[in-house]
Amino acid sequence: MENTLNDINTSHVRLPNELPLETPFWAFSLSLWKNKNAQTALLSLQNDMDLVVNRLLFCCWLGFERRELLTDELFKDQLLFQWHEQSVAPLRAIRMALKTSAPNQPKLIATTQSAELQAEQVEQALLFQRANQLSQDTTKRNTLATLSFNLLSYTQRALSESKEQVDESLLNSLLISLIQANIPNHDRSHIEAYFHEK
Repeated sequence: MENTLNDINTSHVRLPNELPLETPFWAFSLSLWKNKNAQTALLSLQNDMDLVVNRLLFCCWLGFERRELLTDELFKDQLLFQWHEQSVAPLRAIRMALKTSAPNQPKLIATTQSAELQAEQVEQALLFQRANQLSQDTTKRNTLATLSFNLLSYTQRALSESKEQVDESLLNSLLISLIQANIPNHDRSHIEAYFHEK
């Protein structure tokens, strides 16, 4: 019998014994994060629409791996959900709160930020470890189509589950900026045209 949401929230996370942290997905994410346009889009999608940055990055990485996200599998993975809700999200909330409550404690803020980053690296390692279960070989015609499919599949499902009311034009604009940061040889109008097809 599947756990209810309450069961998931109260049960303890237990990470796999073997969980390599330095993965190709992590290297990809660190590289993409250096792109200011990608960083701005990812933070806006997180802060304004409550989407998970690591899942957005996973969608992008899968696109380059020519794999399509299996959205149902992602959303029913209990360990991924637990780790994010019990570790990543609380550390982020503490860091954000400290900016207001303890702005003159930079070492404390930096320590919390470091812990948050390590928790995010674990989250990425879990995603990487489960990549074959969470995706399949693509049926799309190219990387742009696969990457766009992955991002749209994840964001639409996440927003429908959260009942979050968002400006669809703003959402699409941020996703297009993120895609362009990933594939800079495609100009924005080309990517926009793909979105209009959808």
